[in-house]
Amino acid sequence: MSTEELSRGAALAYRALAHQLDPPARSTADLAVLGVGVQDTPPGATAHLALRARLPAGVQPSDDDLVLVHSIRGTLHVHREADLPLLAAALRPDDARDLLRPAHGAFFAEAAAAGTAVGDALDQVSAAMAGVMADRRPRTKGELSTALNEVVDRRLRPWCAGCGVAHVHDGLFRMASLPAGLVLRQTAKGATAFHRVEPRTTQGKPARRQLLRRFLRLAGPTDHRVLGDWLGITPAAAKRWWSLAGDDLVPVMVDGTTRAMHADDLAEARGATPAKTAHLLPPYDPLLALADRALLLPDAAHRRRLWRAVASPGAVLIEGEIRGTWRRGRGELGVEPFGALTGAERRLLAQSKGDAE
Repeated sequence: MSTEELSRGAALAYRALAHQLDPPARSTADLAVLGVGVQDTPPGATAHLALRARLPAGVQPSDDDLVLVHSIRGTLHVHREADLPLLAAALRPDDARDLLRPAHGAFFAEAAAAGTAVGDALDQVSAAMAGVMADRRPRTKGELSTALNEVVDRRLRPWCAGCGVAHVHDGLFRMASLPAGLVLRQTAKGATAFHRVEPRTTQGKPARRQLLRRFLRLAGPTDHRVLGDWLGITPAAAKRWWSLAGDDLVPVMVDGTTRAMHADDLAEARGATPAKTAHLLPPYDPLLALADRALLLPDAAHRRRLWRAVASPGAVLIEGEIRGTWRRGRGELGVEPFGALTGAERRLLAQSKGDAE
């Protein structure tokens, strides 16, 4: 298959278009990013801003059919409730060796070596969660974890020095909550508690293929390594996911680097033009979370300022380019551009700051 040529400007313009940053979606129901989920860390802090950035000025996201669950990498994401069966099937790990060790430590590998495969561990804990929550009573994480100690195999409840007790491994707890049909909702006191919705099932390979297609729509042009980082799986596991796209992938050369796009998206990318808008994207925004970072922000020093190990700032996006970072502190919104902005760029930024208030 011949390699297509695509300028970096066209690639960025396509991403802004696919992410509905320009033009915006008509309503929450039309938001493409909900197909992959929008990270919300801490709960209530980032997802709402990401969704609002993709809607017309003054339009607030609707909470209808939206739920907060532990999904991608076990982190909290906002999804459509109707997508929970697909996510549970697609994200079910095949093997402990597919999971990135830094995220989970040695627990899953040690459990597998002791005779408990990751799938068996997941099934046991999710079934126990469903059983505990069958009374439909909301429970905090601590209450649910304590209840699980009565019914879960002790081998899946290692000693936790931080908590001073033995409990279900945190990574396993988070992964199991999705197939158990557990969603998080705020309590009257502002905390979060688990609620159970009716879980449904679907098949793994078709579900992965569908989630991969959604990823390619929003992340292209990209490669399997970006997919693996987003999912929290090893490069070898990401290649297996990648292969599900089959002949639908087209190699695309952008600034001397070969990436890939779904064939159905290529014509749109060729015709994309730079957005004439500015946005203050929150930390963990899908444009940043699904990013080939070197393509999105070529300067390594700028990447270190934006993507931090902890407490990442938001991104200032002007006409499709990340031009700086922003934070909100003491009720004020502070912007730190990477360089001087033109008068027109400052006017666009002023409007986006108003939208973020």
